[in-house]
Amino acid sequence: MKVLELGFLYLLLEANEAIKYEKCELYDELMKYGLDGFNGLGIGHWICLTLFATGYNTNHYEYTRGHPYYGLFYLSGLEWCNNERHLSKNLCKIHCEKFLDDDIRDDIACAKKVAASKDGMLSWKPFRDYCRHPMPEVVYWECKTD
Repeated sequence: MKVLELGFLYLLLEANEAIKYEKCELYDELMKYGLDGFNGLGIGHWICLTLFATGYNTNHYEYTRGHPYYGLFYLSGLEWCNNERHLSKNLCKIHCEKFLDDDIRDDIACAKKVAASKDGMLSWKPFRDYCRHPMPEVVYWECKTD
């Protein structure tokens, strides 16, 4: 019984370290950290990316065909961070686990590097598949508060 109680406590602690944002809540956070207009893209494109990549979840982890992805921005563990299990370029100079907590400042800093890279937003498959058209900008009008 003690093991079950400890396991439940662990799950509660883990739940406090990640956030699953609502769309307009994430909009406010991304606006605060300067993503609107970054590299020529509006905030709606960033919201679209995080919706289709991770469902607005800061604790998102996915392992697909030998490729690990981390955090709110679906950052590649082979390109942008180091997980100590795969050979990585670690272009953001950070451990991948840092992208799985509720502090999205480091995630945003790395996402900006991705967006400013040679392939830009097209580096993200979810962006290529769902977010290249102008429609995502409608989120600006849905969430704008002033």
